[in-house]
Amino acid sequence: MVPWAPRRGEVARRAAITCLAAMPCLAWPGAAARAQLIDSAYPKDVPGFDTARGVSVTSRIQDDVAWSQIPLGAGLLHPEVTESLSYDSAILAGQRPSWIVSTRPSVTYTSVDPARGEAIGAVASVDDERYAQAPDQSYTDWTAALGGVVDIANCKVTAGYAHLALHENDNDLDAAQYERPLAYAVDILRLSGETQPSRLSLRPSADLMRFAFGEATIGGAPAPQSYRDRLVGDLGLTLDYGIMGYRDPNQFEVVIRTGGARYPNTTLDQPGRDWVGGSILLGVEHDLDGVWGWRVALGVGGRAYANAYQDQFVPLAEAALTWQPSERTTWHGVLFRRIEDATNEGIGGYVATVAGIAADHELQRHLILHLGADIERATYSGGTRQTITSGRAGLLWLMSRNLRLNATVILSDHQNGGAAAGDPSFGEDAVLLGITAGL
Repeated sequence: MVPWAPRRGEVARRAAITCLAAMPCLAWPGAAARAQLIDSAYPKDVPGFDTARGVSVTSRIQDDVAWSQIPLGAGLLHPEVTESLSYDSAILAGQRPSWIVSTRPSVTYTSVDPARGEAIGAVASVDDERYAQAPDQSYTDWTAALGGVVDIANCKVTAGYAHLALHENDNDLDAAQYERPLAYAVDILRLSGETQPSRLSLRPSADLMRFAFGEATIGGAPAPQSYRDRLVGDLGLTLDYGIMGYRDPNQFEVVIRTGGARYPNTTLDQPGRDWVGGSILLGVEHDLDGVWGWRVALGVGGRAYANAYQDQFVPLAEAALTWQPSERTTWHGVLFRRIEDATNEGIGGYVATVAGIAADHELQRHLILHLGADIERATYSGGTRQTITSGRAGLLWLMSRNLRLNATVILSDHQNGGAAAGDPSFGEDAVLLGITAGL
């Protein structure tokens, strides 16, 4: 699942245009489980990493309960901290329940010059999780990021860098049976551009990511994960074309990507997993018109491996939908299918399919109900699968300009097989009560 407000910001670039635009529907404040996909850990409010959140009842918070911010030079500073108490019935693949105390402080700086179309954003955050019944499962994550947007020759250029120190546990999609959360770090450098507004818009991009994994313990034995260390590069070009002309909310889209990965560390009995690949997606999108916003892009993608792994050539998809039947209700839907690097040795990659639907409804002026359901699936060579299905319900109370209170219930089902052979299938239930204070 993908963490969302109040932990994530509501920074909209183009409502319901990218696949990630609807990803908030995949979670609710303080969700106990997290997907392995790195998108779930992107920092908030930082150009290059923030993603369009669409428009919902939660992004139309009334002025009297909008977050307070501290003026600092030409920008605004927003510190906040979330304290929560939760209970998870399956913190270790269904084997152990525990009460969890979470502390999540963060500080965000944003400076925006609308007249010049320029912006700067920076964030530092910590996520400390303490397990009362299983202290060895406790961990601390942290993130720091900086990004900016500038106009260069009438082209909007965005650059961002982030360092993420994270942990992966065995409840994640495509994760092994770790006895303790696995520490890993990610460095992400992003550069993108967008041509000046016209009927045809070009958006080139370049991403460079470095993954470094620590050592795990599996079955009581040390299990170094450095074979998963990798350097991943990605080049992309997105072309948007107004169907009826300039500023037409309906557009054709072509997305072309190419990239590759270098694995510097290999084990003696396994070949390296270096690969090159690419994809092309064709789609149609509709800017949010107050009621509907959607994007559907379909295509194909593949990877060719340098060593004895099965090459992949599969259908891919990115789709997002926002529907606002009334000012008090917003529906979100999302679907994406793409190739991801696999955890287990002997497997080059797997196909990740994630879909979700969610609704936010304003019960009262400051009380928001959230309902949602997700499915995450990893499909490996030979057709074996791992599937996580979950449903959730939550309430968000906007108490004041400085306080948010949320309560959440999440029910999940984990079905493991194939690459996860021998891993148990299990159910996981979680309840959470948290409060966020900010200035």
